[in-house]
Amino acid sequence: MTYKSLKTFSLGVALLASFSAIAQDYDSELQLSNEETTYWYRICSASTGMDGLAMTDLGPETEDINLSYIYLMPTETEDIHSQWKLTAGEDGKVIITNRSTGKQISNISVNVGEFNATKLAEGGAPGFTVTSLGDDAFQLESVEDDGVNRCLALAYIESEPLSYPESEVSSSIVGWKFFPVEIETGIGTTQAVRPTISVKNKRISVKGCSEWHLFNAEGEEMPRTTRLATGIYLVKLPQKTFKVAIP
Repeated sequence: MTYKSLKTFSLGVALLASFSAIAQDYDSELQLSNEETTYWYRICSASTGMDGLAMTDLGPETEDINLSYIYLMPTETEDIHSQWKLTAGEDGKVIITNRSTGKQISNISVNVGEFNATKLAEGGAPGFTVTSLGDDAFQLESVEDDGVNRCLALAYIESEPLSYPESEVSSSIVGWKFFPVEIETGIGTTQAVRPTISVKNKRISVKGCSEWHLFNAEGEEMPRTTRLATGIYLVKLPQKTFKVAIP
């Protein structure tokens, strides 16, 4: 399937890509919300060159064109349209709910122009199976209303045509990274999540902040998913820059 822009859209819409996957256990590092504690995540694409683009529900802004789909957008971390909570569904599935509108990501897609758009539901969504792809990336899959099992992927209207992976790849379009942005407790208090920087397999990652940039010692910006050579690198967060050594 080739992604083509649609003139009635100014931003990207969600695609459900046919993709066979091996079932794995749900990764316990992602926190499910319950009656006492709510964990809000910013869910960003793990696809190379698209990191930082987040799942977004535009809410009332789409009413004029009668659309209620997921968008992939470069929103700010604090934008509640791009914040989601995970709750337990039936049969180990995970339900994903938007903070701004309360709508859930459904398993129903409809034809919009020459591609499929994933709809948002007012409630009752069956949820997704969450599978770890490694490198802090996850895959979301669900059996659609037509009986076909698919993985959730998103296209940004300014991006190149999507290239679907032949196997489970953490940096592919079926990969998603969950950045915690806030924790709400049952007593009404909130806790902002402090960013943490880590190094694994000569790659730098930042949890708790999606708006960060990677530079080499000469000040040249580098792709955040790059496997790095030995040396000193700069990780620039919105409020502070850190030096990170790669051994």
